[in-house]
Amino acid sequence: MRNVRKQYWAAIAAALMISAAVTSHAADLVPEARYAGIAPAGSRVDLSQIGTGHRASVDQSGAGQRLMQVQSGTANVAAISQSGSYNAAIAQQSGYGNVLDLTQSGYNNQAAVVQAGAGNQASVVQSGAYNQAYVGQYGQGNQANVSQNGFGGTVIVNQYGSNMNATVTQQ
Repeated sequence: MRNVRKQYWAAIAAALMISAAVTSHAADLVPEARYAGIAPAGSRVDLSQIGTGHRASVDQSGAGQRLMQVQSGTANVAAISQSGSYNAAIAQQSGYGNVLDLTQSGYNNQAAVVQAGAGNQASVVQSGAYNQAYVGQYGQGNQANVSQNGFGGTVIVNQYGSNMNATVTQQ
């Protein structure tokens, strides 16, 4: 268990260091008048895409949301939605064709996802409060589906290798 926690915090630290070292350009972002009256309520998104063909979709509502997303390599896809209050997510995708679908609602949920390799798929859905999830995929063609509903759950999924499948449901 100690080694798993070390890996969890090492992955978070690596994602933080990579995103701090990356210069992001948002020249193509244009403010839209329909959002002019919306206050951010202390929420924050840090998104970096390095390489080609990446796609990211972020939908964030509620107070105090935090998201850090880094994509490097080619053709990685992320769809992230945060609602509720004070949820936090860190995601790092490197390699080719990795797909992440992350949905957080509720209060004080935390998720960290690292996808390194090719063709990995991860889905994390958190609702309720104080849930924690870590998904690490290191290889090719891995699938991980995590669903947490309720209070105070912890899930750690590490996939080293290829073509693995993991499904975890906590209620």
